[in-house]
Amino acid sequence: MALVMFSNLIKFFNKISIKVILLYSFTLLISLLISFFMVYSFFELYLENKTKEELIEKAKSYKILYKQEGLNGLKNQITKEAEIIKSVELFFKMYDKKGEIILNTNTGIHTKDLVINLENYGKLKPDTYILTTIEYFDVIIYKLSNKHILVIGKSKLENNKLLNRLMEIFYISGIIVFFLSLTGGILITNSITKKIKNISNTAKDITTSMKLDKRVAITGSKDELDDLALLINDLLDRIETLIRTLKETTESIAHDLKTPITRIRSSAENLLMKGNLSNDCGNLLVYIIEETDSLTQMIEDLLTLSKLESGTFQLQKEKINLSNIVKKIYNLFKDYAQTKKIDIILNIQEDVYIYGNEKYISRAIANLIDNAIKFNKENGYIKIDLLENDNKEIILKIEDSGIGIPQEKIDKIFEKFYRVDESRGIYTGSGLGLSLVKAILTQHDTKIEVLSEENIGTTFIITFQKITNL
Repeated sequence: MALVMFSNLIKFFNKISIKVILLYSFTLLISLLISFFMVYSFFELYLENKTKEELIEKAKSYKILYKQEGLNGLKNQITKEAEIIKSVELFFKMYDKKGEIILNTNTGIHTKDLVINLENYGKLKPDTYILTTIEYFDVIIYKLSNKHILVIGKSKLENNKLLNRLMEIFYISGIIVFFLSLTGGILITNSITKKIKNISNTAKDITTSMKLDKRVAITGSKDELDDLALLINDLLDRIETLIRTLKETTESIAHDLKTPITRIRSSAENLLMKGNLSNDCGNLLVYIIEETDSLTQMIEDLLTLSKLESGTFQLQKEKINLSNIVKKIYNLFKDYAQTKKIDIILNIQEDVYIYGNEKYISRAIANLIDNAIKFNKENGYIKIDLLENDNKEIILKIEDSGIGIPQEKIDKIFEKFYRVDESRGIYTGSGLGLSLVKAILTQHDTKIEVLSEENIGTTFIITFQKITNL
């Protein structure tokens, strides 16, 4: 069960439409990720630079105040501003030259444990500063003079909130854009695959109906798929013309051959009926009549094969009783088999129905039974089984006790004019019988399998599909 589900999943993802949709969606998603990363990085850098600029500007304004009003004036101004701000996100510290804190504002939860090691900044010259980061604060350490250092810190929490908000907006917009891209991908691929399916369905219709007059519809969009449809239609035109010409030529040749053959046969019959002929002459005339009959049958078989394999001929099919067909053929051949001292054993399941053409199915089965008799041994047997297997398939098995077929030649027996071993002198016929069987069964979408062993026998197994809507 799991294997079937996995196989179906693989087939699903192998569809061109799914591949295009996924490629389109993931390309858009990756583009969105890259764009967000660039925007996020730019915005983060912008906030960081803005904070630093604010700290520098504020520190320089306090330096001016320090020069104008001295330490006490600066302390009073910072204290007033701190009371107005009342924010734990911004703090001020002032140190004397000994490193003692002489001013400390906003000693809230965020700043009370903050330790600034001034030893690292002791070499600063007056009116210079250093920008740094201490814990989650951006800090400016500004040396007002050799006696005092001003420290201003601004928390990064506010900037982080903005960045987190930007992240939330991205998540929401990313999901929306992804689903919109899926929708867009589906619409785009449906437009493309609809044309591809149109081409595929036309090809399937031609294959199943054997009618070459069908053509791929042209949408008028003048895109590459329309060009492909025009090319396929042009190819179908050429194939239809070629097959029609071939069919007409074949029929014409067959007619031209049958006329002189019929005359030869009639002449031989007339001579034979006159009598007063020597035995050798009579035997020769009989031989001529038999050979002309064989030639006529060969021409008929060739015409039938040509028609079945032309791609333009469609058998008229209907529900037929295969059990009755096999019985009729058995009754036709049983006397002939007895003259060869061959027993035909029947094992027929009653009322087995298939969808097919009774005339051609009968001909195919008759050819197989005729071969089974022709190439059997004296006192041999033929077993004919017809039954339904566990897979709801109809199995027709024709087994004989004949001379068999060499393993290396089994694959060739359905080729036209192929005889397994003419040198053995026991193979008669035109070499078209099994080719005709194969062509008929192919028209019925039916599988045939051959099992054979030399001097033991041959088995033909034909698998039909059962009609389910009886």
